[in-house]
Amino acid sequence: MKHILITTIVAALLVGCAKNDIKLTNKGVKDWQEIEIKAGGQVFEVEKLKGGATDTLRFKSKVEDGGQVGGKLDGLAHNVEFGYFTPNLSNRHEIIFDDNGTITIVEVP
Repeated sequence: MKHILITTIVAALLVGCAKNDIKLTNKGVKDWQEIEIKAGGQVFEVEKLKGGATDTLRFKSKVEDGGQVGGKLDGLAHNVEFGYFTPNLSNRHEIIFDDNGTITIVEVP
């Protein structure tokens, strides 16, 4: 009985700590600007991601929703939808920005 109680408490604590990691990677040499990421009921803004640079966002989802990322390269806006976020589960994604204007989403196990 004691074992079941301890297991239940540990499981509840782990669920409450569900965090999301989103890694931003600029694979090109051009700077991406005005990057906006919406995920888990939150909005994150990155002024500039220089060529070859990486950045990581770590957060806990506040609501259930899908993710969106947008940014500008050479003055042109690019947008992509990705993933699904919920307060009870952790997600890990890598968002890859390239010089040809593509934004690629990779789900990381």
